[in-house]
Amino acid sequence: MNRAIQVVGVVWLSAVAAICADQTKPPKPPPPPKPPPAAKVPANNPGGAPKRPPLPNPDNPIDRLLRMSPEQRERAIEKFPPQQQANFRKRFENFDKQTEAQKQRQLQHLDEFWSLPPDKQKLVRDQMNAFKALPQDRLTIVIQAYVMLSRMSPDDRSDRLARPQFRSRFTPGELQILSVLPQYYPAPGTRPNQ
Repeated sequence: MNRAIQVVGVVWLSAVAAICADQTKPPKPPPPPKPPPAAKVPANNPGGAPKRPPLPNPDNPIDRLLRMSPEQRERAIEKFPPQQQANFRKRFENFDKQTEAQKQRQLQHLDEFWSLPPDKQKLVRDQMNAFKALPQDRLTIVIQAYVMLSRMSPDDRSDRLARPQFRSRFTPGELQILSVLPQYYPAPGTRPNQ
């Protein structure tokens, strides 16, 4: 009986010591928000729209993990549910397959986002969520405009957004996306002509 009490006491003290040791570590990132349900696109892609690479999501903790060593990544993702772990590992594998230049561009793009003030980060997150919720047929059109506007100088971009023939092609929500994202989170690999 005494031995059982001693074992329980040792296990309890070990748990308390582990909890106290965890308090010196930085807090783990909050779990990512659940993505909106994806629109089902037929496998044969009847619209003929070219497949596009996914845009990096600055609100996703995986983007912060990309800078870690593989060992640090593995330790960090062990705290997530199994399905998320599998998704993270797949993203890491895709990231590691990129050339060094592609990796640097993606990381620089994320750095530009994190350098924004918190209110602008929230604005970008909200517009990215609206962007990703667009139906596939509208998404293709908005992506083309997004990339084009990202390449423009701020003055040219404002002029284009003010044109009635440009505005007539988009809904108010899409115009909001096109007003915010090219300004604060330009398309990857684009540099405005200033």
